[in-house]
Amino acid sequence: MAKLGKTLTKSSKASTEETLMLYYYKAQEYFQKNKNRVYTALTVLVVIIAVIFIYFRNQSAKNETAALELSKVKQIYAMDNFPMAVNGDSLGTFKGLQYIVDNYGSTESGETAKLMLANCYFNLRDFDKAEKYYRDFSGKGDMLKAASYAGIAAVLEAKNNFKEAANYYEKASKVNKNLYNDDEYIYYQIRCLYFANDGESVKKAAKNFKSDYPKSKYLGQIARFYQED
Repeated sequence: MAKLGKTLTKSSKASTEETLMLYYYKAQEYFQKNKNRVYTALTVLVVIIAVIFIYFRNQSAKNETAALELSKVKQIYAMDNFPMAVNGDSLGTFKGLQYIVDNYGSTESGETAKLMLANCYFNLRDFDKAEKYYRDFSGKGDMLKAASYAGIAAVLEAKNNFKEAANYYEKASKVNKNLYNDDEYIYYQIRCLYFANDGESVKKAAKNFKSDYPKSKYLGQIARFYQED
């Protein structure tokens, strides 16, 4: 029995080697017949890899430039000087948010600038432009994503589209339940539902609010829109 086992092992090994040799010769034969196609495919692959590398290198450089320009605007933005934050200063010290978005909007710093630009237009009461940039935002980070939804909601609320505004405030609150201002978004949702004359939804949202945010500073203000039976 021991000898039989050894014989089977050698036979199996030989069979494996023959199979590998067969695949090798077939590969050789295929290459000889299709080497032009193979070389072309390899060339295309190298070009694709090079393009991807160059793209990400350029994106990184653009993001650094956008971050530098954004740092120059932040102080003006924080001072609520919205026209200058949008357009930059007349001396050319900094370019302004519109320039950053137009030239670097696809970078992460450009996305942050886009949200700030939308806030500027909202405060300047140019609601159409504000909505455009809130909706265009596609940056990373739950807080900024929630802020973009809340921005859309604020624009819709300013346009008296209360029902749709409530939907976007709810979206903002659901991006991440651990955000510090989720209760604020829900409060605004309740307010919009109230002005949309949707009493049933107000009742439901208000009850959930009291259960989910028992220590919220907005809890006392809910009574303006809903009185328990």
